[in-house]
Amino acid sequence: MPSRSTRRNGRAGLWLVGLVFLAGFLLFARDVLVPAVQKFWTEEIGPRLAGDAVLSERRVPSPEEAADPRRVPPAVHREELIDALQQPRPVAVELPVSIAADGFRVAGFRAAALAHEIDLAPEPPRGLRLPARYGVAYYGVLVLGAERPYRLMLVQEGSARRLYVDRNRNGDLTDDGEPLRNEGSGRFAASLKLPLAEVTGGRLEGSYDLWVYLDDRRDDQLHAYSRTQLAGEVGVEGRRVAAILADNAVLDGDYTNDGIALDLDGDRRFDGSRERVGPGETLELGGRSYRFRVGW
Repeated sequence: MPSRSTRRNGRAGLWLVGLVFLAGFLLFARDVLVPAVQKFWTEEIGPRLAGDAVLSERRVPSPEEAADPRRVPPAVHREELIDALQQPRPVAVELPVSIAADGFRVAGFRAAALAHEIDLAPEPPRGLRLPARYGVAYYGVLVLGAERPYRLMLVQEGSARRLYVDRNRNGDLTDDGEPLRNEGSGRFAASLKLPLAEVTGGRLEGSYDLWVYLDDRRDDQLHAYSRTQLAGEVGVEGRRVAAILADNAVLDGDYTNDGIALDLDGDRRFDGSRERVGPGETLELGGRSYRFRVGW
């Protein structure tokens, strides 16, 4: 006859086995049963209660069904139906725009501009000749055209700031005339005018007007945007439309890689997103898609 201690050990072993099985069942329920029930509810029960087609009854329409808007797949979600019946986008028609042949001329500031950052560093680049006397200075570079860059030096003396510009791009900040002084209401803002022919590679006459201003939150970053834009006309849908080219998307003095703005509604403004076509983008008009290829 088993002793009392033996019977007690046997019951403890049974309890231990039971606990192990219970723990295993709980883990199985957590990792297998509950996710399966949730998935079944999401794909089958929930859609039925909402009046939608369940997953087991959905199907992707065939290419023939998708191409024929009169045939509607009987069990498909609205989003799938819209995608299935979506007609393929038309092939974009390339419209060449010639700055010279289409009569583009300097027009001032007509369309919205995008400001670009010019980072400044506290140490001057090697070989740059500096003025004899100046205060706290930061140095940057402005790259326009294919020639050497324009070196910049922003100087602060007390509350006053001046911007030295290496206009002739010879690495010498002492032979470029007077520095730019603050023209704005903030800490520093000024108009930097450069020869347009120099910036664009000798294609246009006039001035290239760049508005340069200091970030009010930091001393090591200038912002700049071009206020010199080109106005002309392009042919679209059998009519001549006023157009603007701006050195905007890429601030580099090149007017051929920034897209185009079009006065489609004839209000003499270029104020809608539909009237601005970015580089590489297309314009949907009259059931057709147009891509503008700007060149000289």
